[in-house]
Amino acid sequence: MNPYLILLKPRIIWLLILASLAGYLYSARQPNIAQAFSLLLVAFLSTGGAAAFNHYWERDIDAAMRRTAKRPLPAGLVEPRNALAYSLVLSALGIALGFLLLGPLPGLFVFLGWFFYAVVYTVILKKRTWLNILGGGFAGNATFLGGYALGAGTVDLHAVLISFAIYLWIPSHIWALAYKYRDDYRRAGVPMLPTVVGEKAAVAIISLLNLASAAYIMTMYLAFGGGLLGGALVAAGVVATIATGAYALATKTDEAMWKMYKASSPVLTLFLLALIANA
Repeated sequence: MNPYLILLKPRIIWLLILASLAGYLYSARQPNIAQAFSLLLVAFLSTGGAAAFNHYWERDIDAAMRRTAKRPLPAGLVEPRNALAYSLVLSALGIALGFLLLGPLPGLFVFLGWFFYAVVYTVILKKRTWLNILGGGFAGNATFLGGYALGAGTVDLHAVLISFAIYLWIPSHIWALAYKYRDDYRRAGVPMLPTVVGEKAAVAIISLLNLASAAYIMTMYLAFGGGLLGGALVAAGVVATIATGAYALATKTDEAMWKMYKASSPVLTLFLLALIANA
C-alpha cells in the first residue's frame, strides 16, 4: 500500500466515517445524496488528516514499538516534514469544507472530532497519562453527532446517548489490543492501562468494560433502534462480545484476551449498520 495512504490509517478511520454516515441516515427524514457525499468527503479528509498528524507526532513511539516500527515514518518511507504538511492540508480542507458544505453545527462537530484525536489524545494526553483514550474517545462521539446534526439540524439527548455507544466501545477495544502489546508500550514509555496496573487487574477492568460496552450498545438499539434485521445484527455482535468477555474475565489468559479483542471488533460496526438499516 502507498505510504501516504497508510498515514490515513484506513483500518481505523473507515469506522469513524461509517459513524458519521450512520448519524446522518438515522436522523435525516429525507436523506440527500449530495449531502451524504459531502459528509463522506469531509469525514474522510478530517479523520484522515488527524490520523496522519498522529503518525507524525508519534513517530518516536512507533519507532520504539515492534508492532509499529514498519510504519511509513519510522521506516523512512515518508519524510517527517512531508507527513506534517500532508496532515495539516488534509485537516484544514476537512474542517473548512465541514463548515462550508455541511453548515455551522455539523462543521463544529467535524472540528471537535479532529481536535479530540489530534490535539487532546495525540499531543496532550498520549504520553502523559493512561487516561489518554478516555479524553481522545470523544472524537468518536463527535463523528456520529456531526452526521446527526447534518440530518436533523440539531442534536438532542438521544443522539448524545447513542454517541456514547462509540465512546464506551473505544477504550475497551484499544486497551484489549494494548494488553497484547503491553511490552511494546512499556518499551516506548506510553502509559496505557495494561502498563500501569497489574495484569490481573488489567484483565478484569478491560473485560468488565467490554461487557458494559456490549450491554450499552444493546440497550441503545432497543431504546432507539428497532426492527428484527437490525436487532439480529446487533444481538449477534453483542452475544459474541459478552461470551468472550466473560471467558477472558474467568480465565485471565493472553489467548482469551485476544479472542475477546477480535470478537469485540465487529459489534460497533453491526450496531451502526443496524441504525442505517432502520433509518
